[in-house]
Amino acid sequence: MKEGRIFLYVSPNVLLPIMFLVLVLTALAVHYSILSNTSWFGDYWQGSAGEVAAAEAGPAAEAAPVAAEAAPAEAAPAEAAAAEAAPAE
Repeated sequence: MKEGRIFLYVSPNVLLPIMFLVLVLTALAVHYSILSNTSWFGDYWQGSAGEVAAAEAGPAAEAAPVAAEAAPAEAAPAEAAAAEAAPAE
């Protein structure tokens, strides 16, 4: 408990508020630097981060739904051929 010895020399009524203020000022400085040095954080707060991610995904993200839509279209001719082969009533 070496850290507790500091209170033998400095009153907790003085040191604890100073330590708390240092913590708060450090947190505010970190948040300010993030807000001022990034371009995406403001967009994230506005809710447009999903739009940017979709735009950055590019053609690879668009190709997956097209492939999923193509699979039922390929199955349709097989079903049509099976319907033609069945006897008409």
